[in-house]
Amino acid sequence: MVAEPRRAAATFELLDEAGHVRQSGDAEALIGDDALSVGAITVSWLDADRLTVADYRLELHLWPEGRLVLRQLGRRFDTFAHELRRVRNQARVAGMLAHGITLPEVYDGAVLAPEVQPAELQVYDTHVTVVPADDDPWQVPLGAITSVREEGEPPGIALMTPANVPTFGRLGPQRDACRAAIIERRDAQRKLLGELTGDPRFSDGWGLRSTEVRAFTGLIERFTAPERAPCARTLLTAATADPRIGFVQLLDPDREGLQPAAPLPSNWAVFLLVPVGAGTVLEMLAGPSAATYVFRDEIDTVNRDLQLLHFRRAPLAPSEEQAAITADNPQRLALRKLEPLKRLRSAIVARIIHNERWTATTRDTLNLASVRALA
Repeated sequence: MVAEPRRAAATFELLDEAGHVRQSGDAEALIGDDALSVGAITVSWLDADRLTVADYRLELHLWPEGRLVLRQLGRRFDTFAHELRRVRNQARVAGMLAHGITLPEVYDGAVLAPEVQPAELQVYDTHVTVVPADDDPWQVPLGAITSVREEGEPPGIALMTPANVPTFGRLGPQRDACRAAIIERRDAQRKLLGELTGDPRFSDGWGLRSTEVRAFTGLIERFTAPERAPCARTLLTAATADPRIGFVQLLDPDREGLQPAAPLPSNWAVFLLVPVGAGTVLEMLAGPSAATYVFRDEIDTVNRDLQLLHFRRAPLAPSEEQAAITADNPQRLALRKLEPLKRLRSAIVARIIHNERWTATTRDTLNLASVRALA
């Protein structure tokens, strides 16, 4: 009978920040989908910030403080450690909002810069998630990739983006397949958007300026849901620089959304970004019936951070009180570690609900003097 890889007898120690033992003993360690339990101790994967595996010892560095150490796993050590790392990492992929709504293609490799670090590459339809063996996962949106370049020495793949150039290697015979999977998915997005809009320059999550698009007004008319048409007119009238229109493949789609005259593919939405004074306004023209957001930041920064989040609204919507980083907040990992989310939340000036007071509230909020005063 094959032993269960998620269970093992172990000696454990729970240490505080100073290294003093708070609890210890011998007990069965059990790997669950959401947490590790040993004896009376349960540690959520969202709070297991770092994992060290060495010398037949497993050590989890915990948030907000302390460490959990497992020893004496005997013959079960390798299989248990492998399963613990796999389950922890996948839970933290979701916790860092780096998961998708379809299963990814997975490749074992490494991040090559700034230092070599073993990592799993998960290629989704919308992004590439990088899962370092013992560190936090991160992602590269396909819509941000301008080209995929082969590297010769050491052999690798470089993803060219306006912000940085992440490079991956140690893929062995999988390198060509990984590169092809990334290109295929990125090109599929662009082909879809090109056929939808008649403009091949659109990419997932990035808005094009009104001066870049020949038929900007026509796109607004075609892809704005009737319920949002008055809102679009109000915002465009308030613009103090070129507004942007863009399309995004949502990773937290609503069951029912606002539909424009021109049908959208499943799980896609249309967004409008409008510069007003020192701020940037986000309006979803079609797709989810989301609130209007006003950010205290320039449009490029807001668009790039929204693209990194795939325009997920759930982590943006909570108030400061609701978003408090507590042990029972299911979004606590992203709220304390995901930099694009932290920047966007800190830049929110207003979240304006679509109700009978929307027009008056929006006009007050977008008063140029008040927006500048908040900068």
